[in-house]
Amino acid sequence: MRIILFNQPVSNMIKKTLILIILIVTCNPTFARVTIIHNIQGNTINNGKHVSFQAIAFENDKILEVGASKNLLEKYQEAELIDGNNNSILPGLHDAHGHVLALGNLKNEVDLMGVTSLEESLEIIQKFIDEHPNNSWILGRGWNQALWEENKFPTFKDLDKLKTDKPIWLRRVDGHAGWANSKAMEIAQSGNHLKDMPGGEIIVDANGIQTGIFVDTAMGIIGKHLENESQEQVTTIIHEALNYLASLGLTSVDDAGVDWTEYDSYITLSEQHKLPIRVNVMLASGSSVLDKMIDNGPVHSKDDYLQVHAIKFMGDGALGSRGAAMLEPYSDRHDTSGKLVQSKDFLESLIYKYSDKGWQANIHAIGDRANRVAIEVLSNEKANTKQNRNRIEHAQIIAFKDLKKLKEFDIIASMQPTHATSDMNMAEDRVGRERLRGAYAWQTLWKKGVIIASGSDFPVELANPFYGLHAAVTRQDRNNQPKDGWIPIENLSVAQALASFTINAAYANRRDQVQGSLESGKYADFILVDQNIFEIPKQEIWKTNVLQTWVGGKKVYDNGTVE
Repeated sequence: MRIILFNQPVSNMIKKTLILIILIVTCNPTFARVTIIHNIQGNTINNGKHVSFQAIAFENDKILEVGASKNLLEKYQEAELIDGNNNSILPGLHDAHGHVLALGNLKNEVDLMGVTSLEESLEIIQKFIDEHPNNSWILGRGWNQALWEENKFPTFKDLDKLKTDKPIWLRRVDGHAGWANSKAMEIAQSGNHLKDMPGGEIIVDANGIQTGIFVDTAMGIIGKHLENESQEQVTTIIHEALNYLASLGLTSVDDAGVDWTEYDSYITLSEQHKLPIRVNVMLASGSSVLDKMIDNGPVHSKDDYLQVHAIKFMGDGALGSRGAAMLEPYSDRHDTSGKLVQSKDFLESLIYKYSDKGWQANIHAIGDRANRVAIEVLSNEKANTKQNRNRIEHAQIIAFKDLKKLKEFDIIASMQPTHATSDMNMAEDRVGRERLRGAYAWQTLWKKGVIIASGSDFPVELANPFYGLHAAVTRQDRNNQPKDGWIPIENLSVAQALASFTINAAYANRRDQVQGSLESGKYADFILVDQNIFEIPKQEIWKTNVLQTWVGGKKVYDNGTVE
C-alpha cells in the first residue's frame, strides 16, 4: 500500500516517523475511538448503591465512566455518539443458574410448560407426534400436575391412548421426574427394577404396578436408552441457545451441571471466539468423566467469555415431585419425606478433595433436610467456603433456625425468584404453613447479610430475566396474582432484585471486580431496554423489552427499533 503524506519533499526520517505513528494509532486497539451512548435513563448498583446516569462512555471492551451527558460529551469531544432516544440502560443481566442445552433442545421437543390440564397435554403431544413422523423417540418436558384440576401424577395408560407405537419420555417441569408410556418402559425393562432405590423412586399404584412415573435417579432407567446427539449438534444447539439468551438481555449465564459433550462444546466455541455472552460452567458431579474434566484444570479464557471453576452437586430432588429431602414427612403424603440424591459422605469426599485446588462447590438443595446437610458440609473449614465462594443452588426451603448459618459461614444463596410464583399453588400443600417460614426467604436472608444471586433455572422456568425481576419484587405471577403477593414480607426492592441479577451474580462467580455493574474499568456489558424499571409500577416490570444487548463493548443483539 502506498501512503502519500505530503506533496512537498520531507526527510526520510520524518516520513518513517509519521508512518510509524499512523500505524500505531490505526492498528493498536488501545487507540480505538471512545463511544458514548447518551440521552438515556441509566441505572446500576455500584458499591451497594443505586446510581442513576444519563450517559455511558466506553472504549474497546471497558467502561470509562457513567454520568451526566453534558459532562461526558465535554470530556470526550472526539467520541462516537449514539443517541439512546431516552430509553433505559441497565448492567447486563446475569442468570446464575440455568441449563443451556436443555433450553436449546426445547424447540425439538414437546413443550408442556404452563399447560393446565391432562387432556390439553395429550392433545399437544399427539400434535407433535403427527408433525414429527421421523422421530424415533417422542421427547419433551414441562408437564406439571399441580396445575391440573385432578392434581395427581399421570400414568403410562394416559400416554398409551395416543396414536403412536413409539416410546414417549416426558420430563416434569422441574426436571426431577419423568413420565413414560408402556413402550418406553418395555425398552428399558423397568419392571426389573425395585420401587425404591438410592436417591430415587418408581411410583407404583395401589396394587404395586408401575405407573410410568420415575423420580430423580430412577429417571436414568429410561434416560440411558435415549439416542445421544452428536458433538456437532450439541455445539450448534448451545450456540443458538446463547444467542437467544442474549436477546433476552442476559450477558452472562451459569450453566448448572454439564457433562463431557457440553463441556467440549463450550471449549470449542471459546477457542473459535463464538460465545456471544459470558458463560460460567459448572461440572456435573455425577458425570462418569468428572475426573477427566477436572484434570483439565480450571478454565479461564483469555477473552473472559468462558470460565470453568465450579462443580454442581445434587443434594436432593424437587418439591413438586416430592423428591426434595425434608426433615419431616410431606404434609400431603405422610409416607415419604423425600430423599438425598447424593449422600453427605459423597458430598464431603468430593468437595473437600477439590476445594484446595480452587474448585467452587455448588450444591442443589431444595428441602430443609438437604439444605441442612449442605450447610453442614460447606461450614467445614475443609470446604474453603469463603475463599471459593461456595453456593447452595435454590436454597428453597430452609429450617428457620438454619437461615442465619448461611451468613455465619459465608455461603451464597443462588435462588430463582420465579420458583416462588410457580410453586405458590402447591408449596403449602406439600410442607404446611409452618415450614414456609424459611421458604423462598429472600428478604430475610438479605437482611441477615447473605449474598443472593438470582437466576431462573431455565427451562424449568422461562429464561426471561425480567420475569424474575418482577417475581422478586411483587411475589406475584404475571397476572398479578395473588393481589398483595405471596408471603409479601419476603419481597425484594427493585434495587435489591437488580443487584441479585447483576453484581451479586458476578460475586457468586468470583467476577465482581470486572463485571456486574457499570463503573470505570469494568467490562462494557449492558443492555438497552424500553422502560425504566425504577419508575414504572412494579407489576409492569415483566413487560420490559430488550432493544439491544452489548457484551465487551460489542453489540450482540439488536431488535432493530433503535435508529
